[in-house]
Amino acid sequence: MRRTYVQSVMLIVLAVLALMVVGGVAPRGQTKAELALKAAMDKEVVDGDLKAAIEMYRQIAKAGDRAVAARALVRMGQCYEKLGDAQARKAYEQVVREYGDQADVAAEARTRLAALAGTAGAASGSTMAVRRVWAGPDADGSGSVSPDGKYLSFADWKTYNLGIRELATGTIRILAKTVNGEHYGGSVISPDGKQIVYRWLNGRLSELRVVGVDGSNPRLLSRLDEQAERMEVRPDAWSPDGKHVLVLFAKRDKLQEIALVAVADGSMRVLKTLDPPAPQRMRFSQDGRYVAYDFPQKAGSDARDISLIPTDGGRDVPLVQHPASDTVLGWTPDGRGLLFASDRTRTWDAWLVPVEAGRPQGPPVLVRTGIGEIAPMGFAQKGSFYYGVSTDLADVFTATLDLTTGSVLSAPTPIARRLGGNYAPDWSPDGKSLAYVSRPTSKPGSHAIVIRSVETGEQRELLPKMNRLGYNLRWSPDSKSMLVRGYDTQDRMGVYTINLQTGDVIAAMPGAYWADWSRDGKAVLCATNARNSRPIVARDLDTGQDKELFSGWAGLSLAVSPDGQWVAFSSIEPDLQNPTTEWSAATLRIMPVTGGEARQVLRLERPEDFAAIAWAADGRRLLFVRRNLKENTFELWHIRTEGGEPQRILVGLALGSLCQISMHPDGRRIALNAGSSRTEIWVMENFLPPAGAQNVKK
Repeated sequence: MRRTYVQSVMLIVLAVLALMVVGGVAPRGQTKAELALKAAMDKEVVDGDLKAAIEMYRQIAKAGDRAVAARALVRMGQCYEKLGDAQARKAYEQVVREYGDQADVAAEARTRLAALAGTAGAASGSTMAVRRVWAGPDADGSGSVSPDGKYLSFADWKTYNLGIRELATGTIRILAKTVNGEHYGGSVISPDGKQIVYRWLNGRLSELRVVGVDGSNPRLLSRLDEQAERMEVRPDAWSPDGKHVLVLFAKRDKLQEIALVAVADGSMRVLKTLDPPAPQRMRFSQDGRYVAYDFPQKAGSDARDISLIPTDGGRDVPLVQHPASDTVLGWTPDGRGLLFASDRTRTWDAWLVPVEAGRPQGPPVLVRTGIGEIAPMGFAQKGSFYYGVSTDLADVFTATLDLTTGSVLSAPTPIARRLGGNYAPDWSPDGKSLAYVSRPTSKPGSHAIVIRSVETGEQRELLPKMNRLGYNLRWSPDSKSMLVRGYDTQDRMGVYTINLQTGDVIAAMPGAYWADWSRDGKAVLCATNARNSRPIVARDLDTGQDKELFSGWAGLSLAVSPDGQWVAFSSIEPDLQNPTTEWSAATLRIMPVTGGEARQVLRLERPEDFAAIAWAADGRRLLFVRRNLKENTFELWHIRTEGGEPQRILVGLALGSLCQISMHPDGRRIALNAGSSRTEIWVMENFLPPAGAQNVKK
């Protein structure tokens, strides 16, 4: 779970909100009760102080706003659930009993009560415990737990180094250090606890490596270069005997391969070839005879089922089939069941399906409610399950600027109704609406385009027919469609044109990175992926023909000027002195949209980069987010298009990773997103059903 930790932004926001509530002033469109609810949610998810959040929710529930009070009670119940406190039931029962007029919230409370009933029977006779074992700015859930539960492998995302952490003492040992552009990409500790297999990106090469937990005997298992049939490799698990690593290969023909790589010599055996999208997780059974993996129920569906692959050959065995989405978490240490996550109760819960001889032995049992979208790190030998929880803190803000002085006239104000998972804001051409990407609560794991009226604050959610949405949201000149970077239903990354009425994909640019519209809306300018460069092209939407405008390495942002005459973009310069380094400097450039000289406006030496670009309304200035790769910080700056010294704009927010910025047509208001995510490592103990209880029919 790659992330940037931004805590100061939330403290600033909370302080501003607190002053507004005390002073009796609320941002437009938000009541005092809603602000209080948001502050309580911040206390819960940002600070992790569940007991304080419960008391805040309790006070809100006593207020007169019934809609907010009902939501506060449900949040309070969820806090109690995380603490393993039976008072969760009382909170939900109060919602059902007293707030039946709040239909959606009451329905959610009934769902949670039903889930609690299932949980109560799952671990009968034991005392379930859920505790946090690692928190703070360095916590990371991309690795795994050692079999004895003493160590976690992890990534230091400031340096991209691979490390191992002793949970009892917090002692960290670095096992693999990055050198000039290398990146860590996930790791798994071996069954005997003596080795770690990990993915390593060396320039544009994808490698599978092994190293001892003491840092000894590092070696290469597999390397995929630019000419290889296979492009990427992802290690998921070790075989129980430690002789093979279960991996997923991504091929150039877009197919996926589930394969075994021999630890002794790197030889490979393919178990199954799949169409995209890829399995989210794959795990060996304890006897090594089967591999559990999840997959889409049908083409274009975001719902998943789970099957078993016999490692000695043979047909798949269906294991979990349900209209909901189900994903693999891991096999229990005794090998008698598979733990999986499911959203069948409208929230992500942990379920256990009993398995014997590669066949399900009865219906799944609910063992833990409200786990969220976790990153499983594995079981320790005694049945304790370790996992990472990433809380998305990205939020959309608006502020008013004076670009002649570089000053902030009005402080940034959050505009989304729910904290977290909000990003990529963009003003409509007429300035009457603001669109942004959000993760809606109505559909776990999905992304929506939210369109908010500037005048009334009313919002409309659109669920595009895509797997995931990313940054680069751009209104079309006629406001009928929108560009967005993301993954289609076949899990192909690119830039797509979305119909704003239906959510249909009406044009696709697979492999494109950042894009913007031509002034007349007939073409899209985008950075595309070539073998040895990332050129910028203008694609005619009627003919599909591309015209190359820039042949070098385009960076992470691109924007067309308000008059449609110029395109501003960032580019990176290769390091000719050191071929193992991807680039040595980043430049901010502008060029005519018809092609021609790409004039440099500003140059940043590595480790700085440009994370986002926007034009001022008059076309005479460029705003950009300056990214310090070493410190993982992001700042807002502006510069005249003819060059000169850039000036920093102190917006009072710690901007988030790959922050998108958008200037309103009035030339004063700006929309931007700030904050990123916070990761914590937790462990569930004594939650598995007693022997034989798995077959109790629910």
